[in-house]
Amino acid sequence: MKGSDALVKCLENERVRHVFGIPGEENLDLMDSLIDSDMEFVLTRHESSAAFMAGMIGRLTRRPGACLTTLGPGASNMVIGVAEAYLSHNPMVAMSGQVGRECQRDPRKQYIDLVSMFRPITKDSCSIRNADDIPELTHRAFDLASRERPGPVFMELPEDVLKEGTDAAPSTMWKDGGRHDASDVRDVEMVRSLIASAERPLVLAGAGVLRADAVHQLRSFVAAWNMPAAMTWMGAGAVAYDDPLSLNTIGLRGADTVREVFSEADLIILVGFDLIEFEPKFWNVGRKQVVYLGEAPCDTVPGFRPDVELIGDLGKMLAGLSRLPARRANWASDIRRQLHDSLAALPGEDGRGVKPQHIIKAVRDSLGQKDVAISDVGAHLIWMAKRYPVYEPHTMLVSNGLIPMGVGVPWAIAAKLVHPERKVVASVGDGSFAMTCMELETARRLGTPFVAVVWSDASYELIRLRQEKAFGRNTGTSFGMVDVVKFAESVGVEGHRVETSDELREALVGCLRDDSLAVIEVVVDKGGNDGLLVG
Repeated sequence: MKGSDALVKCLENERVRHVFGIPGEENLDLMDSLIDSDMEFVLTRHESSAAFMAGMIGRLTRRPGACLTTLGPGASNMVIGVAEAYLSHNPMVAMSGQVGRECQRDPRKQYIDLVSMFRPITKDSCSIRNADDIPELTHRAFDLASRERPGPVFMELPEDVLKEGTDAAPSTMWKDGGRHDASDVRDVEMVRSLIASAERPLVLAGAGVLRADAVHQLRSFVAAWNMPAAMTWMGAGAVAYDDPLSLNTIGLRGADTVREVFSEADLIILVGFDLIEFEPKFWNVGRKQVVYLGEAPCDTVPGFRPDVELIGDLGKMLAGLSRLPARRANWASDIRRQLHDSLAALPGEDGRGVKPQHIIKAVRDSLGQKDVAISDVGAHLIWMAKRYPVYEPHTMLVSNGLIPMGVGVPWAIAAKLVHPERKVVASVGDGSFAMTCMELETARRLGTPFVAVVWSDASYELIRLRQEKAFGRNTGTSFGMVDVVKFAESVGVEGHRVETSDELREALVGCLRDDSLAVIEVVVDKGGNDGLLVG
């Protein structure tokens, strides 16, 4: 069989269901081999979207998503999505066609050294130089991408290797992400003793809890000790918002509603916590001890190391620490009450558009606790992270690593492919919507209905605010209005424009009830954005 046939068999063996991308001349053989496979090739309208979708598939399934481009410009367009997966720790295998081995020289039209280009933003970057190596290198890529902390692996596919004959068979075993054994019993007992002696212990839970599938064990752990818990944006839902111990999400630095807990806590327990999401200088305030529990070592930030670090199977560690607890009163109950009061308070409307607080509440009220809300990047992301109550893991999907604009629509497609039974709403700024809005055609072609709520203010609001704070004026932050409804209709998608919160609620409820692929443009009152600056 050809190398391309062997690669397809390897992808099937790794349980890949979708390959996202755009075909080209250098991946012709692979595209043809995919036709006879059990996988679906999802044609996207831009390579960045293909990588965004593959990364979100990896995040939601805990198995690497797959994307495919061709050489030069195709692979270069994929960079932003691969970098997002790298900084968000999402498992992904990114592949690109390349000119044949003998043609790889500088200078040559459309040829660049892809392996070197992707190396800084991947766990590994390699070129398959022989068709017989395809099974080993493919399995290694998927295994490495899955291991804690997960991330993307890049594979370059020279076109002559894809044509080359081989008898190599795929590996027969698919490996999980590689769990360590639980930490030594003495280490667990030391942590138990620290918790028992603390007066105001606090759990900060991150995305590592979701990656380890340890949500149940975390909830049991905080309940056993009656300890308050706050989640990073990407760990949102690890403890439900309506749990009396939940402080919902943190990560807005000095603007966090519950920031008082950082100074009051005398012991912080980091559980599956990635420091990239929320650096210690914002929460390691005053004299306190810090314990880290994770399936990989605590990442490095200059000037910080946890006092105690336990590495192992996170679920087993949390289960062990849940035994024989010394319960105490929930010392953060007043702070939690202030949080709930703050989220319940809504400003009055004055006819200048819909205020952000009302948009967030309309989205939350329209969705069930297991439905999915996605936020693209912009001022609306800060509002979502600050005010959206999260009840279950992976039901508020945001970026908190690379934080690129344009993820909202591609992520909604990926979320709907993984969870076709759930309602999905993507909260998207009009600036970010313009970057990947053509993927609405992809969604229509795939039959993946969701609602995109487009915040319309014709401005890059956060940048405008920072310019004005720094210099008292702004430039390059405003752009012309686009008729979002007409655009949606031009690609066969339902479109609405609303100017009040009541109109928004009615449109949202109707579109979700009818399972429509729809865009709702919301005229935003951006007057409240001045308080969003977070340092």
